[in-house]
Parts: sequence; structure tokens; C-alpha cells
Amino acid sequence: MVKEINIKEAIMDRTSHFNIKKFKLGNLIVEGPTKILDVRNITQELFNREKKKFKNIILENSKNILYDSIDRVLKETDDQKIKNNFGYREWFSNYPFVISQTFRFNPYDYIDRIDNISEYFDYYYEFSNPILLIPNIRIEKYIIEKENSGKTKTKKIKLMNIKDYLKYIDETYNLLNYKNIKPIFVPVSLKFGITDIKTLAQKFIKKEYFNIWIDFEGSAVSKTKIARIRTFLKEFDQKLRIKDIIVYSTNIKREIISNKYDNESPSSDILASLIGSNLIGINREPLRIPSHALSPEERAELRLHKARVFNSDTYYYLKLKASKYNKNLQKSLMNPNYNKIFNSELLDNEFKNQSQYFLENNEIEGYISKKKMIKNYKNGELKRDLFHKDVKISSWF
Repeated sequence: MVKEINIKEAIMDRTSHFNIKKFKLGNLIVEGPTKILDVRNITQELFNREKKKFKNIILENSKNILYDSIDRVLKETDDQKIKNNFGYREWFSNYPFVISQTFRFNPYDYIDRIDNISEYFDYYYEFSNPILLIPNIRIEKYIIEKENSGKTKTKKIKLMNIKDYLKYIDETYNLLNYKNIKPIFVPVSLKFGITDIKTLAQKFIKKEYFNIWIDFEGSAVSKTKIARIRTFLKEFDQKLRIKDIIVYSTNIKREIISNKYDNESPSSDILASLIGSNLIGINREPLRIPSHALSPEERAELRLHKARVFNSDTYYYLKLKASKYNKNLQKSLMNPNYNKIFNSELLDNEFKNQSQYFLENNEIEGYISKKKMIKNYKNGELKRDLFHKDVKISSWF
């Protein structure tokens, strides 16, 4: 019943996918790229101390889901256990709360049609407000196989093709849209190849699915991701519908790459606005299984390495010892939950800075190009990837 969010104004950059779209989300007025708050493991006490630093507060809980989890929820009678599955806490009811889930399985391996688990989406509908994100599907996985020689190798297995992915989206959309008053966002898996990404865009345009959420699944903004998103957005642009879409990007790896010996790590999440995102969700790191149990010393070193802070002047994440913050604040930033909400504030402020510069100058490249990370990372590769200008042949001579 509710298909789209009314966009009051859309201002597009000419050389990148950066844009400002003004719209209402529940009772909030969004006027530029906005950072969503990760509430996984955040206490109400910590949140209440920090909430005044944010103009717009939107909460998100992200979770990877196995089919067994859905089966358990459908059989569960304990209300609290059901709420826990969706990461819901009672104090969230005072704020917009978004559930983003990634199914790590192909539903059609277990059921004939999504309607067979429709009750799961009834819970999903109730706990997520004011928007609904159709869960994404993990379309591939890696398994370890043992060879005859005794060695092991990693093999990639396809879980779902584009045809079933689109079928799943349509079926789930119809379930969630029953007597619905909440805009529904359809997922985009960047694990698909670029041809399938183009197919997704074409189908979404035909169906008028204009609320989009892009699941990075723990990956960073990279050349291949930028290319796939470019292909996706180009389809909307060519059909003159680019101003009609709202893009929610989440589960983005915080940094492009990090090395425990380097004080600076190039940021990935801050780039989300430059690839067309209007709402920037939480960070997620790729799942890695340690090759050995970490010693207490190694765990302490890892904690220190992860306690980095975003620097808006350079677009690097900095180790605490390289930051400008005093010892007391550095100590507080060693708390992962405080660190998370502190960095969210820094990112949100920088998205505001980007928006202000863009509105004043009608372009964003001049602002972004001055950032040290943008200039230095792989000799300016990011700048070339993010901004697209026509080069006149005559200028070569």
C-alpha cells in the first residue's frame, strides 16, 4: 500500500553520485546524507549520554540469519526471546528503529514459497519502524574441501541465482505490503555480477521499487563495488528516475584496509555518500576465523588496533596514539561501544560538512579532493573512481 517516500527536493552532483534528497522519515526531516546509529550492544545509559550530539536519530540492528533461527522464532512462545531475535529493546520504541537482516541461506532450499514463513515477516513488520528492509540473501558461500593429497582448498558455492532472488523480493514485498503503512526497501546484493546488477535495476524500475538498500556484507567501498553501483544507478538515470530513489547502504567495512603497524587506515564508510547513499547504516567486518587462539597480549593489541577514530581532515582512521585526543578520552575510546557511537558522530558531522559545501558550491569534488587519503590512496585512484569528467582530446596537446 505504501510504495515510496515523498522526496521534496533532489539535488544531484554532476561528476559523482553524491546527492542531497530532502524527505521525511517518520517524524524526522532528512536534508542530506545521514549516519544511522549501530545499537548492537549499546546500553540505554550510554545512548542517553550521547544522543544530544545527533540531530536525527535513527537506530539500526544488523544480523546474519540462518534458517534454523526463523524456524525457532515461529515456534517460540516467549515474547522476550522473539524480541531478542530481532535485536529489539523496549526503549527503541521512542526512535526510528531499522532491522537489517542477511539470510545466509536460500529460502527455496527449505520452502516452496515465502508465504510459508509469512508469520516471520509479521514479527519483522512490527519491530521495524518507520521503514522496512526486505532481508537480503547471501547468494554465495565458501566451503573448505579436502583433496586426495590431504591438502585443503576453498571453493565458492552459488546459493541463489538472479531469477530466484527477484522472485524472493516480489513474494516478500507482497507479504510486507499487506495493510502496510511503512515504505519498503528492496535489497541489492553486491555479490551479483555486474550484468545481474543491471537486471535488478531494470526490474526495480519496472516494478517502481524506488526505495533501495545496498548490503555490503562486510566489504569495503572498492573499484568493483563502485562499478556495480554505477551500473545500477545509471539504469535509473537513463529512465529519468534517479531523483525518485532513496538509497540506504549498510554493513560497510569501516576501512578499506588496515595494518596494525600503520597509524593511518584509509576509511571506507565515509565514501558511502559519494556513491549515492542517502542513509548510511552500520559497519560490519568480514567474518574471519582466527588460525589460532589469541594470547592475552594479542587480544590487548587487537583491541588497541580496533580502537581507531575517524579524522575528517584526512579521511583516515587514526590509532589513538596518533589522534589529537587527551589521555582520558583515549581511555574511553578503548570501550568498543563508546568508540562506535563516537565515530558515528564524527561521520555524521562530516556528512553535514559535505552537504554544506555542496549546497554552497554546487559541486563536491573540490572539497573531497583536498582530503589526504583521497589524494594519496593508490596515487589518487579513489578520486578517479569516484568522479567522472569528460576529457577533451584537444586538452592533450
